[in-house]
Parts: sequence; structure tokens; C-alpha cells
Amino acid sequence: MSPRRTFGSRPNDAVFLALAILVIIFFLPAVLHFAGKHEINHFVEQIASLYPIEERTARLSIPSGTEEYSHNFSTTAQHFARVKRAIDFDHLVCTGEKLLDLILSAQPKDQFKPEDLQNGWTRKENVNPVAPDELEHVLNQLRIPQGRADIKPAYYNQDKEFTDLGNHKMPPTGGYYHNMIIPAGHAIIAAEIYSPKLKAPGKPFPQLHRWSDVTWLCWLAEAGHEAGNLKYIIRSNIVTQSTRDVLEYIHGARQDDMQLPWPGVTYDPQTTREGKAILATSHGRGIAYLIADHSDVLGRKTPVARVFTVSSEEVYEDEDMDDGSDFDDNSFLYYYILWELHDAGNAPAQRPLRAML
Repeated sequence: MSPRRTFGSRPNDAVFLALAILVIIFFLPAVLHFAGKHEINHFVEQIASLYPIEERTARLSIPSGTEEYSHNFSTTAQHFARVKRAIDFDHLVCTGEKLLDLILSAQPKDQFKPEDLQNGWTRKENVNPVAPDELEHVLNQLRIPQGRADIKPAYYNQDKEFTDLGNHKMPPTGGYYHNMIIPAGHAIIAAEIYSPKLKAPGKPFPQLHRWSDVTWLCWLAEAGHEAGNLKYIIRSNIVTQSTRDVLEYIHGARQDDMQLPWPGVTYDPQTTREGKAILATSHGRGIAYLIADHSDVLGRKTPVARVFTVSSEEVYEDEDMDDGSDFDDNSFLYYYILWELHDAGNAPAQRPLRAML
């Protein structure tokens, strides 16, 4: 009886094993990319997040003199991470398509009234009515007035007890929405945003808690019968990492320089995947809901995103960093999105505002 062969006992076994590994490395990411299922996305996420990329090679027990294998593993791990980002991007595009359908369906939903701001919300007084310095040239080109009489600060803080639907008193969340309303320029500048739901995770939050709802009430109060002329919404100084990741992914795919000075780059959700993905970020969803919920006043509008960056030198002109060093060695970019509302045509009949004011 001939001895039983085991794997590795034949010279060709090592070659077959190496080929199998190569097939997995080069073809599995493509399969994952085209599949795009939730389970696959979760699987890729697990692989890509086992360790930070810079740590993965260090954690492997690789004998010295095999730097080539070390390099190959690191490259493969980065490839898995890129595949995951591509899958996430496709998911954002699908979400953006649904938001666009919601906008174009023209089914307005007025859920809140101005008096609802009295339930736990307070308006911050004595706010200087001045637009951010770094936006001066942007507002000038858009012909948005910047006089102190033109800018209406609407800084609302959720800093008081509120009554829930069961008529129970609930503690404040500490959330806030700080907007600059410019009725004569048909514009809103969203300066600082921290939703009650995110500020106090897992805690009760008021029924009126979304940025789109609070901001619409602020716009309605200041713009009055001109509320239907809203044209610009600027999401300024974006620090949310998930949104920055999307913008950087899009920009990296364009293979341009990272800096996007004004007028930046325009992405239309109706015609570009990039536009749909931006609409699905936390800095686009609120815009979509604001337009969709109030199409009876605004008419049928669609938002177009203009992405641009501002360097820290422009934001803090002639100032030094907190550690005493100059901006030359510590400068960084702020991301901005200007949402411009365009007429989509076939606008529904606009409801009179008299009953709403």
C-alpha cells in the first residue's frame, strides 16, 4: 500500500497554495465591490478595521528579510479599505436618489408651528449680526447683503426643560442650532449645529429637534411673506468626519489638488452620482427635508451643491494658533457646501402664508 499523500508533500502544493492566495487577493475585492450587500459590506469593514493600516504590518510575525511580503499585505489591507469606501459611496448614492424622489414628489408636511419653539428652546440674544469674514467674498459674488440690518441671527439653544407627548417634563439636551438669516439675500447661513439627538444620545429629546424644522421656523419668522424666495443655504465650517470623508473621496476620485477655493466645484444630484452622495450626508439630508416638507411655500425646488474650501489662514486671519506657532506649519482646510435651490418646473400651487405667520 502506497503511503497517503498529505498537502505539502508534493512540490507543486506550495505553488497551488500561492496561486490560490493570489486569486483571493486580486479577485475577492472586485466581487465585493459588485455585490454591494449589507453582509458583504460588514465583512469588508471587519477586515479593514482589524487594526489601523499603519499597524497591520507591524502586528504580523514576518521574519526579517521578507519586506516584499510585508509591503504586499499592507497594500492589500489598504485595498480592502478602498473597497469598503466604494461600497459606502454606492449606498450614499442610493440614499441620495431616494431623497431626490422625496423632494420631487412635492408632498408638503407642516408638522410644527412657531409657538413650538417655546417648548424647551431659547433664542440667544445680543448676537453680533455679522457674517463670517471668510465668506465675505462669497456673499459679495452672490450679491447677498451683509449689512448689520440685513443679517438676522437665529441662535436657538435647547437649554430648558421640555414637555414630551405624554405631558412629562424632560431635562434639556444641550443641543443648539445657530443660523444667520438674510431675507434680503434669500439666504441662510448654518453656522453651528449640534442636534439634541446627538448632543444627548440615548436621552429623551423634544419632538421639535431636527435642524430642518427649527431652521424653517426661523426663516419663516424673519422672511415673512418672502419665505418662498429662499435661494441659498450655506453649510459652513464642516467638521463632521463622515461628511468630510465623502467630500475627500469624491475629490480624490477627481484627482485634483485638495484645495477647492471659491467658486469650488458644483455637483447636481439630478445628474451626478457625486451630487446624490453629498445630498445623503448629514449636511445634505436636512436640506432635502426642508425643501420637501415646505414645497407648498417654496414651490418645487431641487438643490445643487457647490463644494469649496477655506484655509485656516482665511478663517483666523492675522491670528496665531493656541500653541503659539504660526499657521504656516499648522494650516488646515475648512469645508463648505453652498446649496443653491433651482426651480424644478411644474411647481405646485403655493399656499398663502397668512395662516402660517
